[in-house]
Amino acid sequence: MFPNRTALRLCSRASRSSSSAVAVPARRLQGIRVRAQSTIAANTRQTPSHKTIYTQTARHARLLSNTTRLSQSNGSYEPLSLKEYKFEDINSALPKQDPSSPSSKPNIILIDVREPPELEATGIIPSALSIPIGSQTDAMFLTPDEFLTRFGFPKPGVEGGDDNTTAKMVFYCKAGIRARTAGELAVRAGYDAGRIGVYDGSILDWEKNGGRVERWDGPEN
Repeated sequence: MFPNRTALRLCSRASRSSSSAVAVPARRLQGIRVRAQSTIAANTRQTPSHKTIYTQTARHARLLSNTTRLSQSNGSYEPLSLKEYKFEDINSALPKQDPSSPSSKPNIILIDVREPPELEATGIIPSALSIPIGSQTDAMFLTPDEFLTRFGFPKPGVEGGDDNTTAKMVFYCKAGIRARTAGELAVRAGYDAGRIGVYDGSILDWEKNGGRVERWDGPEN
């Protein structure tokens, strides 16, 4: 016996109702996805502070990365050859503790490129200058006047700075990596590569060998 028309209409309505019940969640899910994507996009837009951070990072990257020079002969990159200093070299070059001693002044310019919190924790090698390469990446590129204004002491090894244009300049950090980067940056800033050296062992080697340290009281300016 065939179903009557009323029964067929009821079945049809039930089918449409069932389809709608399935379709509505799908549309809602799509809406949720769209809203979520919009929220993500809004949250990932750069704010001014993000732009500032990006600019600083890019500037540091340009200076710190690829600290090699292009060989004029074959177009390949070769690292700069900087003199390597050992504990004995640094220790013997330090000023004597007796101020009246003729050798009380150092015959090298020692530069600590670690950040201030590191210096506060460990102290600094006597006579060393603090020029943190991470936060002050452009330090060696500053003019003597700009350097003096920022750091509170003359720019080392240049005329118009400390005027000591013959002393060797030796960089150190914690383990030697930043020191070598700083040395190469100094050469790129115009310093004679023959005057630039690196204490590869840096403060870890200095402490291991019982080297003297002084308390660091913060920037001079």
